Amino acid sequence: MAGVALAAMLGGCNPADDAQAPAAPASPTPESVVDAPDPPAALTGFSHARGENLFGYYMPTQEVRIGDLRLDHIHIGSEMEFVAWEQGERMETYAPVMLEFADLSSPLVTNELGQESHERRVRILPTAYRVGAGGVAFVGAAPELGEVRFQGRLDLDRLREVQAAEPGAAEPATVLWLEGQIGAERLERLPFFWFGGD
Repeated sequence: MAGVALAAMLGGCNPADDAQAPAAPASPTPESVVDAPDPPAALTGFSHARGENLFGYYMPTQEVRIGDLRLDHIHIGSEMEFVAWEQGERMETYAPVMLEFADLSSPLVTNELGQESHERRVRILPTAYRVGAGGVAFVGAAPELGEVRFQGRLDLDRLREVQAAEPGAAEPATVLWLEGQIGAERLERLPFFWFGGD
């Protein structure tokens, strides 16, 4: 099925720890921080705004670590992947919005590009999400972490600028701010920059 092939392709280009991603921005500019939407009372279902190109890896600018698990990135998929998921074409290891953690207690392995990353990865797939018009809301869970819930805002104008720039032509820019909960860990206005992948 096309979804399986697509997931395999994405597996090959996922950022691995810090090795494949550009350095985080030194500090986000406070005036650019957009207030996160109010947390949904009970987020259910899956919805996205059609026609928005949000594809990429959103990398936290500061460490988020729960035990041996460190948040590596939040992935947002393509329009095709959103449509497939919302029509019921789903996989156990991939979703158009998901979090990926590196298990720092697992061995380091070297990929085909010569970059090292931790062998074990933990993905949090959604039980509900709402994405569009600059808003992002997500609910999911994993045995290792418990419930994961967040909401936030994307700066769509800045995102379009960094997507259009030549790779490495400019410093990474903060485009996403989130707040929410990962298990017992509270996230307060956590900034992320965008990375298009290798």
